[in-house]
Amino acid sequence: MGVNAKRGQAFVIFLIVLLAVVLLFAVLPMQSARLRATPAVQQVFWRVDGESVTSAFLGEDVEAHIVLEAAEEYVGSMVIKVRKDISYWFDSDYSIKTFPVDLVGGKATELELAFVPDQVSQGRLRGYFVEVDFSVLHTNWVMESSYPPRLIVLQNEQGPTATA
Repeated sequence: MGVNAKRGQAFVIFLIVLLAVVLLFAVLPMQSARLRATPAVQQVFWRVDGESVTSAFLGEDVEAHIVLEAAEEYVGSMVIKVRKDISYWFDSDYSIKTFPVDLVGGKATELELAFVPDQVSQGRLRGYFVEVDFSVLHTNWVMESSYPPRLIVLQNEQGPTATA
């Protein structure tokens, strides 16, 4: 190989290394800014008839409440999912809603997703839980895996009510 060919290869390798360093310094600050800008999930709780609960009956109207606080401005959308917690299998989405969000730094907001459970917590179904997907940031938050805070659904053992 000639001297010019070796210099050409060295120059190409130098350019590739330089490009890699520039990309590294450009991507790392964006990634850390992205993580800082993720709103924090402050609280998630369940409500039935205006009361906070940890369990509900099959067929009852349940509301999942999600309280978010932004350290910095967050404009975009969030996908709130109520998911079924299935033993020894993949969890499945049950109810999903996308919310447009415009949060000012230091402010909190509460989002609500209403649903009606269609299965009781027995057999392979342990219960229901909340997952929050931050669409703009491509990150998510998943509710702690214990019961509570996850929702247990009970069989309504009340028979038909008799009227006088």
